[in-house]
Amino acid sequence: MTLYISKCQLAKSLFNTSNLSLINNTGAECASKEYLVDGEIQEGFHNPMSFMKCGNNLTINSTHVIYSNILYIYAEQRTIINRNNYSMNVSCVYPLNYPVALNITLKPKTVTTGLSIPGVSGEMQITMGVFTESSFTNVVTDSTTLYVEDTVYIRVWMPALEADTFAIKVIRLYATPGGTGPESGLVFNLTSGPDGCPNPEYGDGLITVLQNGNSSEARFAMKVFKITDQDYVKLYADTTICTSSCVVNCNQRLLRAQTPENVASMSVELAAEDSSFSGAANLGFSLSWIFVSLISSLFFGKFM
Repeated sequence: MTLYISKCQLAKSLFNTSNLSLINNTGAECASKEYLVDGEIQEGFHNPMSFMKCGNNLTINSTHVIYSNILYIYAEQRTIINRNNYSMNVSCVYPLNYPVALNITLKPKTVTTGLSIPGVSGEMQITMGVFTESSFTNVVTDSTTLYVEDTVYIRVWMPALEADTFAIKVIRLYATPGGTGPESGLVFNLTSGPDGCPNPEYGDGLITVLQNGNSSEARFAMKVFKITDQDYVKLYADTTICTSSCVVNCNQRLLRAQTPENVASMSVELAAEDSSFSGAANLGFSLSWIFVSLISSLFFGKFM
């Protein structure tokens, strides 16, 4: 939670310019500090958006998550005091699900996109990346050549998400030919149903769920594949946020899950290229990976 207050305006209003507090000031990150913002000196707070931290209160309804606190501003100590101490409610609000679909193709670049949510006073960031190994450290780049049946590792994560309270869940992985989107009607569902489990139609091992619905990130392993007569394959991940663990045992699915009303959609594109080797199994992929930033967790409050 980030708050800034003009020190000049505090002084003009006869408030103490360096003694601001929240419900709980325990810890260095909960104390106010001086910042220079857009050329103006501000007194402000940068504290973790976490339940009970600095006295933060957490409210969850069917559509939004709300972190709230109380900001206390104290009158300047003078011989004659004509100003009362002041308190104000502050809050950061963001939705549980995001009605956003970004189907963009950028090669060989990485992209960060910030989107504002109508009626919401902040943003959060969700990221998608493709990696070459199960440690999720080396990202696939445009110069990485991959072959059919190679394994790549897909990670979707939200760095600012409070993992003890929420969980990221990929509800659908699917692919389309490069240059087209789902609206073309040619869609290959790599998972079946709205629970992120592998689609048995494509055999065992094409998609393996490593982690999904129990933390601030979801992880999958995927065998590299090619769509017949297509030079590119576009891979999508539809993602939502759960207010508690929402892990599905893909080996014991009895009931069909319900699709969330709103999801965030991200995509990466695989470029097929001819190999010097013969045989369809040696066709290679040069994967231009992108990540789409949807929501960033910086909230700014400023009053004059």
